[in-house]
Amino acid sequence: MMNEKTKPEIGPRRKAPAVHRPDGFEIQYDAYEPRFKQLDDFVMVIFGVEIRSGDGQTIQARLLQELSHDLGPVLLEHGQVKAGFGPNSKVWFAYWVSQAGYENWCAQSGIEDLFADETLLGGDIGLWREYCHVSLDYNETSYSREDDVSGLANFCDEIEVTPHHGYWGSARDRMVATAHDDLNAVGTCKSVSPQNTLGKRIKMTAPKNTCLIKTTQDLSLANGEQLAIYHGTVEPALHEGLNYLRGNAQEAGCIGMRFVQEPTISGKPARTIGIGYFTSLGTLENWTHHHPTHEKIMQVFMAMVEQFEGQPGLHLWHEISVFDSGRLTGDYVNCSPDGTLMQC
Repeated sequence: MMNEKTKPEIGPRRKAPAVHRPDGFEIQYDAYEPRFKQLDDFVMVIFGVEIRSGDGQTIQARLLQELSHDLGPVLLEHGQVKAGFGPNSKVWFAYWVSQAGYENWCAQSGIEDLFADETLLGGDIGLWREYCHVSLDYNETSYSREDDVSGLANFCDEIEVTPHHGYWGSARDRMVATAHDDLNAVGTCKSVSPQNTLGKRIKMTAPKNTCLIKTTQDLSLANGEQLAIYHGTVEPALHEGLNYLRGNAQEAGCIGMRFVQEPTISGKPARTIGIGYFTSLGTLENWTHHHPTHEKIMQVFMAMVEQFEGQPGLHLWHEISVFDSGRLTGDYVNCSPDGTLMQC
């Protein structure tokens, strides 16, 4: 959070449309949105080391050395792709609060030399980064709690209860740009064979209006009964939905989907992160609004919420962003295409 002495008076940056809320709709539980007065854009770069054999320690150490540079990210989260949900990879989510800050880091650190290293083209270790230049007008973020948050909320001025959640279309209602832009897809998914990507450098620019969702599940406050219900009903439904998206890219409009597990800390259950790209906000909504796999996720989650009277011990949040041309790119060195923008 910003220093209390410099924090400006809080209020809406701009007005989101909020046109989908049904008349008479009553919210069943609170959700929270970050509010911003000074920030308009930020940069998130997702870095990955793909390990097809060996341990990848050398490349990981070089990458972490660059990320620890004085001009490096102001926030760094990391995890491991969960088995069965993408190539074996270590993943880092790096945030900068300005495009200039990211560019200065690229110019003054050794990150460009690392990605240009010719030795990366051989062997079974891949290196990748997905650059996301996010406009807050084209982003919506929602949390189930106002504390212990992650990602974008670290840079906000305040977190407030949102009146726009819990109904179909609420995500679109929280995004300012939808007041004047339908954000329709201008691209499609395609199949890419690993034989066409391994041992090569591939750079991708995603089509305009490609949509990113980063969604997190945190069970650190759950008790034994809540953990059992989550692992017995909610998690299997979530896995089924992710497997559908990963296995039906063209039908679902899902360009790439990974499922990442963060390291376990002090014996607490590890947080998990779903990170996926869709051809548009609309194709993401089509899955969340209409597909049986997402209906099942909502059914078992809401049953858990009701059983524990709105306090299921499960902390959920997500960031959804839609990108203008040139603001979402992928840079892959000796990587397989699974889960990446190479399927644009």
